[in-house]
Parts: sequence; structure tokens; C-alpha cells
Amino acid sequence: MKSAFAPVVLVRALLVVIGLAPFVPGIAAHWGPLRGFADALDAWFAWQCERDPARMLGFGAVCARCLGLYVGLGLGALVARPRAAWPRLELALVAAVVLLLADVGSEALGLRGPSASLRLVTGLVLGYVAGVTVVVRLRSRT
Repeated sequence: MKSAFAPVVLVRALLVVIGLAPFVPGIAAHWGPLRGFADALDAWFAWQCERDPARMLGFGAVCARCLGLYVGLGLGALVARPRAAWPRLELALVAAVVLLLADVGSEALGLRGPSASLRLVTGLVLGYVAGVTVVVRLRSRT
């Protein structure tokens, strides 16, 4: 029975580490033994996120939305609540995607100005629901 929980624990731990990853380059860059790792991680973030200074929060190696996605994913995996049944989690995931797309679309269409805090919140919501969904679905399969 113990081995059935091993994949869930491993995935949860991995998602939590991923959620903390945007903070590593800023912290580890000043510590010699981890400087190479920090540089490699920072290169990954530079490739996957445009890192527009107007969209940054002043901490973390990514823009506000990406930071929300990363942190939300880790937090969702750590907390893993609510433990809803199949259709509810997937509907929540669809709703979170629609919310994020509404944020992106409303700004792109000029309906509102840019807002780093709104980007952070929509990223957090989607990341959190995705993290919970992965853990709960994985639990239901083991």
C-alpha cells in the first residue's frame, strides 16, 4: 500500500519545487555553489517568459502572470484542496482558463490598462486549480 502513494508524493514534491523555482535565481545567484544552477534556471525563465519590466513585480525571475502560474501550481499541489470529484475539478480548470483568457483579451483589446496584480491573480488561480487537479486525479488513480 505504501508504494501506491509514492508517485503522488513525488509529483506533489516536484510541483512544489517548480512553484518555488522563480525565486531561486535571485537567491542562489549570490551563493557560489549554486551560481551555475541559478544561471541555468534564469536562462530557462528568460526563454519561456518575455520578462517585460512593466509586467514584473520586482521579485521572482518571471513576469507577474508567470509567477502566479508557478506559485499557484506549487501551492495547489501542496494544499490539494478541494478534493472534488472528476467533473468539478475539470470545470474549475476550464473556468480558470476562461478567467485568464478574459484578462489577456481585455488588455489586448484595450478595454483596460495593464495590471500586474490582476496578472498575478489570474495566474495564481489557474496554477492553483491545475496543481489541485493533478494531485487529486493522480490520487484517484492509485
